[in-house]
Amino acid sequence: MGFLRRLIGLETRSVEAPAGGIPVRDPRLAELLFGSRFNRGRYATPDEALSAVGTAARCVDIISQSLAALPLVVSRITADGGREPAPDHYLHGLLNQVPNGQSTSFNLREGLVRDVATVGNGYLRQEIDGRGRVSALFYIPRPWVGVERLPNGRLRYRVTSPAHGTQLYTADEVVHCRYASRDGIMGVGPLEWAGMAVGLAVEHSHLSHEQATGGLLPFLSFETDATFMETNNGNSPTGDMGDMAFKRLKDQLTERVEKMRYSKSPLLLEGGLTAKPISTTGQEAQFHEHRLTSMEDIARIFGVPLSVVGLGRNSSYGSLAEESRALVQNCLTPWARRIEQELMRSLLTAEGRRQYAIEHDLSGLLRGDPAARFAMYREGIEATILSPNEARRMEGMRPREGGDSFNNPNTTPGGLAQEPAAF
Repeated sequence: MGFLRRLIGLETRSVEAPAGGIPVRDPRLAELLFGSRFNRGRYATPDEALSAVGTAARCVDIISQSLAALPLVVSRITADGGREPAPDHYLHGLLNQVPNGQSTSFNLREGLVRDVATVGNGYLRQEIDGRGRVSALFYIPRPWVGVERLPNGRLRYRVTSPAHGTQLYTADEVVHCRYASRDGIMGVGPLEWAGMAVGLAVEHSHLSHEQATGGLLPFLSFETDATFMETNNGNSPTGDMGDMAFKRLKDQLTERVEKMRYSKSPLLLEGGLTAKPISTTGQEAQFHEHRLTSMEDIARIFGVPLSVVGLGRNSSYGSLAEESRALVQNCLTPWARRIEQELMRSLLTAEGRRQYAIEHDLSGLLRGDPAARFAMYREGIEATILSPNEARRMEGMRPREGGDSFNNPNTTPGGLAQEPAAF
């Protein structure tokens, strides 16, 4: 436990890093050092990607909110390797109800997963009671946290908050959940691993914004059969245009076109000028396709099926059901395992991990429609995999007397199939 390590002098909370330590002072510096590099275009931070690309924000919402809404079951590992719920365990209430006096478990877990899905690192602070058990969990916003590696190889966390200033915590006092890492210290978020694809999506979003704020005006060219030259008497048709006349004409046209962004008044031209839109040769359609492809790339980065974020094309009911199962199997399940294993490592001792397990209950997401669920229960009961009471618990129903047996209802105690009753 962290208490014992600090007691015998293996770790320290000294404000200054010991000799040989590797400090990371600035909370944002860790992201720059261990996060994504620059793409060939303009660098887009994860926060900018969430703001500019709605698909990225929706993917993060789906992952963080779905996992926060699931029960986080603390189970007792039985002698035969099975699992039985342990609602009396002290971690059960912290992970599913009230982790501290200031927030709910949903808010705490959502913030943790959101930070991991955004920048690859999420943090919780543990409050330890006199018995060495976790008595409270607090969410730490990731911009507040800097990481230091001590000479013994362990990590220490420097938390700088506006209200309490700088405080130091040892590794046993912090839950540090990471996405995939390059160095084993700091995680790198999905948006940073795919920096070029994310940067392209952000550029498409900015270009679309510029077109919208520009009033969606087409590119115009102005043509005339006569040109003008600056003379003493004013403008007269000649073969050339003087510099002053050209500048005055350009300023007038620019001013009038600029006003069209805010007022739909007609553009009045003089001197035989005609305005013609410059053909883009399908560039508008290509831009729309490219932007749609970049948004689909963001969904693929997170492993979220396209229909779940509203990008599915010609989706049928069957394909939607398959994609819902794919969301659980290919996206939420890996995220759930990442969170579960870090919670077990941080909140349980080595002996506790041999006796208890912390797991998300994903069964509710995989149950499907009522007909499919009851068909699954029937097959499980007939194969003596499930008891009737276990099926009732999955539906949130109270157990019934005699429902804990694993007898196949279609067979006799001797194993012979019953003859259908005569009517």
